[in-house]
Amino acid sequence: MVGCAPAAEPDAAARQGSGAVYPTTVASGASPLAAGERPGTDDHDQASALPAPPPAAQAAPVVAAFAAAWVRSDLPATVWWRDVARTCDEGFTEALRTVDPARVPATRVTGRPVATQAPSDGAAVYEVATDAGKLTVTLAAVDGRWVVTGNDFVRSVN
Repeated sequence: MVGCAPAAEPDAAARQGSGAVYPTTVASGASPLAAGERPGTDDHDQASALPAPPPAAQAAPVVAAFAAAWVRSDLPATVWWRDVARTCDEGFTEALRTVDPARVPATRVTGRPVATQAPSDGAAVYEVATDAGKLTVTLAAVDGRWVVTGNDFVRSVN
């Protein structure tokens, strides 16, 4: 899992002994202030530092911009990637580097984004009709704006 700490040494648990998941005493007699924590708080009290979620109304335009760039299979790969990357989070942007735009099945958007999971709690999912099928776009609220974190495509059956 991304962001997890490396596994502890096999005998580390034995050296630490057993106890609460969140120790109630500070090791080595150090004060909580020395550990970077104010008394009466913990590092989970930082919710107020998070940026406000972006307005729900800003999600659909991000989806529309992504879809419009995604269907441009006529562009050179570097230009196609640059255009779709403008709306994506960093991880998804890097995953899109492997896409050959010539293999994107759709060539034009034929409908507006329709929410299948309305923007709420920092996440949203939209579907966009194209000339070849349905593009599903997943969004997340990151740093106060909506970004694309994934997509899927289902071909139309003719």
